[in-house]
Amino acid sequence: MTSSLKRRPSNEANEAEGKRFQAGIDSNLSQTNTIAVLVSLIPGREGKYTIEGTPVTTIGRSRNCDIALAEPDISTLHCELCVLTVELDGSKRQVVNIVDRSRNGTFVNGNRLVKRDYILRNGDRIVFGRSCSFLFKYLISKQEEGEEEDGFEVSSVVASDESSKKDSFKRPTFSSQDVVRRPASIRKPTFFARFVLGKELGTGHYAIVKEATDKDSGDIVAVKIFHPQQNDDQKKTKQFREETKILMSIQHRNIVKLIDRFVEPVSKSQIQTYLVLEKVNDGELFDRIVRKTKLGQEETNAIFRQILHGLRYLHTKNIIHRDIKPENILLSIKRRKFPEEEQRGPWDKDEIDIKIKIADFGLAKFIGEMQFTNTLCGTPSYVAPEVLKKTGYTSKVDLWSAGVLLYVCLCGFPPFSEQLSPPSMKEQILQGKLAFYSPYWDKIDDSCLHLISNLLVVNPAFRYDVQKTIDHPWFSNALSERESSAPLQRQAVAFDKVPKTYSELSNLQS
Repeated sequence: MTSSLKRRPSNEANEAEGKRFQAGIDSNLSQTNTIAVLVSLIPGREGKYTIEGTPVTTIGRSRNCDIALAEPDISTLHCELCVLTVELDGSKRQVVNIVDRSRNGTFVNGNRLVKRDYILRNGDRIVFGRSCSFLFKYLISKQEEGEEEDGFEVSSVVASDESSKKDSFKRPTFSSQDVVRRPASIRKPTFFARFVLGKELGTGHYAIVKEATDKDSGDIVAVKIFHPQQNDDQKKTKQFREETKILMSIQHRNIVKLIDRFVEPVSKSQIQTYLVLEKVNDGELFDRIVRKTKLGQEETNAIFRQILHGLRYLHTKNIIHRDIKPENILLSIKRRKFPEEEQRGPWDKDEIDIKIKIADFGLAKFIGEMQFTNTLCGTPSYVAPEVLKKTGYTSKVDLWSAGVLLYVCLCGFPPFSEQLSPPSMKEQILQGKLAFYSPYWDKIDDSCLHLISNLLVVNPAFRYDVQKTIDHPWFSNALSERESSAPLQRQAVAFDKVPKTYSELSNLQS
């Protein structure tokens, strides 16, 4: 069985170990408990140190350390690498926790370790003192708990005896060209083994979104990184895993695709979830409303039609979005390249077509109902009355939010606001207190006002569902006699009582 390099091995030890490899004792290799390797980044001193499954591997200048480094700025005991077994996503995985014990510091990715509970990630760069630089790599992922362990094969053997005599460090346990083949039963690679994180794209109440690059394909994706959570709720973890599998099966042109999910350890007691998503490059509907103050009827109609088709698909899958708002509607815009290109919708002059993508679908279920309710405090004007009452709700909460969104698109401000109080915004929602203020709604088609009035209905039993909304005459510009006679409220109001538009609020914040 292979072992961590104990101090600097003697030439006799190198020769003996080399002969053992040359003899091809693969049965020993198949039983090895190697967890990770430290790959030297020091020019002229290429090689690897192995980290075994023993509880602690010590690194320092002392000969008693498991890995002995002779550089003068290395402390007698510089750091410890502790192997921990953590439960992640329903299975157990061995990870390495690094603990700094030095005076000169241990640095991970350029940052000096302060906390003593840092779980190393695949690809982390570790520097001891000023001169010893290593790349950390997990060699094998642990299998699912209860599965029979399989071995792994090493494609190449160590260098010849002569080369190993020249430099004991250059004769690593495995060469730098080793190919490790993992059996099918072993878990998938970690997030950091597959992706490289890039710039930040946005932040939210419970997560941040960053750009990332797939190492294999080079594709650019978006990654939603949830804030760390305690790793002690197995029921919630199981629910998260099962529901994410459903979402990963979704395929629709108007919904952002969920590509993959990873659960990574942050510390001994905390985990972090990474959701890998299709990246949509042309911003949010919110930004478009802010830039234009409001959208035209034809443009809104074309955008809203796509949103409804995405919602219908989700609802047929028994998935409720729960957070429809302009920030969660993403745009993929085909720009005009040639003057003769034919425009495919009521878009701006430099735009040929716009595809709508609904983002963050179903994610509210994964962070817990109570936490989701608290999160809604950031965008309360889109919340359906039954959510505020906490009486239970159906997919019709999405239609209420869609009605608010439709209202916002056409006039630039929400139908419910503290600026319209009294009563308070919460009471406005609970009562369904709604008005179409003049002059903002004077030129809007009556059929559109009728649609909004049937979406913003307090009792969900009488609220339109997604199919009835799609079938509404506003999308075909043909009102029935019954609908055209429906009472509509166009209310004159003092200017200072009208909510500020999204554009005005954005200018105030900036």
